[in-house]
Amino acid sequence: MKHTLSAHRRNFFGTPFLFVSLAVWLGFLGWLRPLTLPDEGRYSGVAWEMARSGEFFTPLLNGLPYFHKPPLFYWLDMLSMKLFGMNEWAARAPSLLAAWLALIGLYFFTRAWRDERAARVAVVMLAASPLFFGGAQFANMDMLVAAMISLCVLAGADTALRRAEGRPWRMMSLATAALAALGVLSKGLIGLALPGMALALWFALRRDRRGFLALLWPPAIVVFALVALPWFVLMQMRYPDFFNYFFIYQQVERYSGTGFNNAQPFWFYVPLLLGGMLPWTLWIWPLTRKTFWAEDPRGLRLLMGLWLAVVLVFFSLPASKLVGYIFPALMPLVFLLSEALLSRMKTGENFFRAAKPAITLVAAVAVCLVVTLAIDLAPHRSDKALSLRLRAQINPGDTLVLLNGYPFDLPFYARYRRAAWVVNDWDNRVADTQRDNWRKEIYDAGKFDPAAAHELLITPDVWKQRLCAAPDGGRFWVWGQASALRHYPWLRDLPPAWSRGETRVWRIETTETFKQSVCARF
Repeated sequence: MKHTLSAHRRNFFGTPFLFVSLAVWLGFLGWLRPLTLPDEGRYSGVAWEMARSGEFFTPLLNGLPYFHKPPLFYWLDMLSMKLFGMNEWAARAPSLLAAWLALIGLYFFTRAWRDERAARVAVVMLAASPLFFGGAQFANMDMLVAAMISLCVLAGADTALRRAEGRPWRMMSLATAALAALGVLSKGLIGLALPGMALALWFALRRDRRGFLALLWPPAIVVFALVALPWFVLMQMRYPDFFNYFFIYQQVERYSGTGFNNAQPFWFYVPLLLGGMLPWTLWIWPLTRKTFWAEDPRGLRLLMGLWLAVVLVFFSLPASKLVGYIFPALMPLVFLLSEALLSRMKTGENFFRAAKPAITLVAAVAVCLVVTLAIDLAPHRSDKALSLRLRAQINPGDTLVLLNGYPFDLPFYARYRRAAWVVNDWDNRVADTQRDNWRKEIYDAGKFDPAAAHELLITPDVWKQRLCAAPDGGRFWVWGQASALRHYPWLRDLPPAWSRGETRVWRIETTETFKQSVCARF
């Protein structure tokens, strides 16, 4: 009896301590570097604009509807900024939370269908994997959707295994549906397609018709619809071209097209996984043996292998590839590697072989820290310093003017509460390109609100007219690069208020003297 009570006590205190340790490990470096451009600045800036405008449903980029991604990350980021303030750690908290929940899900799934030791080994390995550790500290949708996909697959497999053993399964079926819906709200159709393909293949090879039907239980379908659909329906009601832009252009055409950014060869993700998950991938050789796959209680290795293959093939087919796309493959890969490591630990013939897992863990922690610190402490292209100076001096009635560029992290750091005028040679050629850049993104956003776009996206001639027609005492803050002097030579007579690198910030007050000396040249 004493032994049983002692074991329960260890489990009770050990598991919460493990979860707290994992949270601290994932998040303790998340404050160290400024927001990375363009992604972190863009997505955190969108969340800030939604918060400052009181627009909870429509993502906004410089006050214009921005539909590259669904809203779940923005909602979480808004909540995080409300709770923890406007800082880099708060901006990255949704990714940290998603990674932490993925670890918790992996722990409970592995403990339920393997054992406590296997669960602890798997979550420690995943948490100490460089790609996973880095993804948890990056403010974009990749870790969020990877966590939702991973938890959805685990919940779906748990549903089927429970039903096969005659245990209660309906709540897990509902959880699977809700997680699939959250995956769709994280990044679109892949939130449903990837877990659906992995589980469908697993059911087919297991000939598990009852498990498949358990996930198609009508109440589960209702839960999916109630969670996933309202936002999309609302956006379509507000913006008639939303479905075509979001699903056809952003989801289907970007997947199948060849003219988008970040073109990489088909095999891009294989070396990325092998190198980005070092040193754990040194244990990958047992996965090449038939005996490893034959020793598969409940078919979990088969599930993880299919899951890994589905993600790898799915994202290898398109020409456009980014590192974060492969995050949904990290959990199944680590689960398989942990199975290989555990089998070797059981058969360790001598001290050195038995100590290899501990040596690998130390090396993994060192790699995570060294790589992350090197990235965090390296010089970054950031507008933080000038944005903070601008925030200290800009008044609510001042107008912010951006010349031939859009600094994505400026809204987050400057906290300017109005949309800026963006001065550029706007023409239809912007719409014809597929490659993402600041012009294309803000131009596309303007098509959903032409009236606002007419006010905010202006040509140099319109800016000159507005500047010279402004009342006396009007104040403008003009943000641009040194190269802007070639297009606006009259700025050479105005010393910038601040400069950093190539970036310049001018303060213009529309006094009578200014108009007499400058506007006469236009």
